[in-house]
Amino acid sequence: MSFAQFLRILAARKAIILATLIACFLAATITVQLLPERYEARNRVLIDLSRQDLIGSGPMSASAISSYVSTQVKLIKDVQTAGIVVDQLGWTSDPAYQAAFEAAGRPGGDIRDWLAQRIIENTEANFVEASSIIEISYRGNDPASTQGIAQAIREAFLKLNRDQKTNNAQRSAASFEEQARRALAEVTKAEEERTQYAKANGIVLQAGNIDLENSKLTALSSAAAAPTAPQVVPGVQANPQVAILRQQVETARQTLGPNHPQLQAMQRQLAALQAESGRSTGSVIQGTSRAEIEGAYQAQKARVLAQADKIDRLNQMQSDIIVKRDQYQKLVAKAEEAKAEALSQTPLEPMGNTNLPDQPVWPNKPLVIFGAIALGLVLGVLLALLVELLARRVRSEDDLEFATGAPVLAVVGQPKQDNFLVAWVRRLIDREGASRRRALAEA
Repeated sequence: MSFAQFLRILAARKAIILATLIACFLAATITVQLLPERYEARNRVLIDLSRQDLIGSGPMSASAISSYVSTQVKLIKDVQTAGIVVDQLGWTSDPAYQAAFEAAGRPGGDIRDWLAQRIIENTEANFVEASSIIEISYRGNDPASTQGIAQAIREAFLKLNRDQKTNNAQRSAASFEEQARRALAEVTKAEEERTQYAKANGIVLQAGNIDLENSKLTALSSAAAAPTAPQVVPGVQANPQVAILRQQVETARQTLGPNHPQLQAMQRQLAALQAESGRSTGSVIQGTSRAEIEGAYQAQKARVLAQADKIDRLNQMQSDIIVKRDQYQKLVAKAEEAKAEALSQTPLEPMGNTNLPDQPVWPNKPLVIFGAIALGLVLGVLLALLVELLARRVRSEDDLEFATGAPVLAVVGQPKQDNFLVAWVRRLIDREGASRRRALAEA
């Protein structure tokens, strides 16, 4: 079939095309009048991406921020958010919604979830490109109620974010506090074990966890290296053991109780030495012979070497206490951070007010009507071609040539006056026929 034949068919079946076009136009016009109007309300939420910590877990990477934003968009259309909206609007106690729920045939179901799902079906949330803004839209049958529901969706979304952030931070704080309590109990237990070990082995520690015996050894070592020139100093004991023992008693009083046997024995020994020194002259000599100091040093050194393994064990226990105390302090700091996070604001902020829609977004009458016209035209053409194929006719010499397979030599008779469209088609056919005849002649 040539293009000229196609146009001739359309001209002959123009009534079918026009009827189909008018039918589609009328159907579309009636439909847009009967369809319920739908209004759309919009509002926006700003995400403060300048914050280094959006979820309370430290600085976030670009991929983590993208995942966070995507999660927030999905949370807007979640049953949790829509359920809060249903509760705020009081739909579950509305007789009209209760009747609609029963008519929907949902026996035994949850009317709250059913209503929340209806809100979700009419809600859209999208992330505005090249920005940090989420746009929320809701479609309804009434402008005022649509605006109210859209506003309630944004408020419910922000409330859900605040509640989740606070609850997560509070749970983290409670967990860290519980771990801190266990760590403190371990520190206390380790300190008690260390104290008991020191008492059981007769080890006395000075301030700064310095062993008394080692302190005495250091003092004797310094005395042995110093000059021993005698000096007469009033009121100072001549016996060096008195000064050493007095220092031991003072240190023991800081670590042991007043009724401790070891402390009482040291006090009795000190009293005996002081009584013996009291029988000497009123003036005492500071310093003794180098031989006496050397002897005391060697004796003290032997005592220190005898309990070296016990001192090492005590130092190891002290190191373990330091590690556990550091863990406890870190857990306390994390608990305080979590408590502060529970009181901080979310990175989501509402932007402006929810618009009150004044024009329906559906049905789009111009779009529907023009679409129906285009559809009617296409259907009319297809229907015309189908009718032509079922009842084919000869309308020109081209149709005759196509039907017989032989060329037409002449046309007899005066053609009737055609309308503009038919005349244009005939001129097009004549030009096409003339071109074909010239081609045959040249061949």
